[in-house]
Amino acid sequence: MMEDRNGGSVSVNGATKKSTRGSWTKDQKRQIVAESQEAGASMAEVAQRHGLRVALLSSWRRQWARSGKGVPKAAKFAAVHVGMPSVEGVIEIDLAGGCVRVRGIVDAQMLREVLAAAR
Repeated sequence: MMEDRNGGSVSVNGATKKSTRGSWTKDQKRQIVAESQEAGASMAEVAQRHGLRVALLSSWRRQWARSGKGVPKAAKFAAVHVGMPSVEGVIEIDLAGGCVRVRGIVDAQMLREVLAAAR
C-alpha cells in the first residue's frame, strides 16, 4: 500500500493508488498561497511543486483574500507622465469684417482674447 503526503493510503477495488486528496494544515495552505503570490511566481509551477491542482490553489487564494488573512499582493503601478499637448496648428475664422488666423499652440483663453480683439 502507498502512502500519501500525509501518511495515508488509498485502495480502490483492491488496487493501491496514490491519494489525490490531502489534508493541508492552515499553515501549509498559507505558505503555499504566499509562495504563489511572490513576484514572478507561476501558479501552475507552485501547484505542481506541492502536488495539487491550480484550481485548488486558486480556491485557497480566494479564501485567504476574503478572510483578510491572506498575503496581500504588492500593488504594481505603471509610470504615467501627463503633460500639455504640444501640437501646433492654425485656426482660421472668417468674420464679416475679415479673417482671423491664429498660429501655433492655441488654448481656449488665448482664442477668447483674439476674438474679443477682433470685434
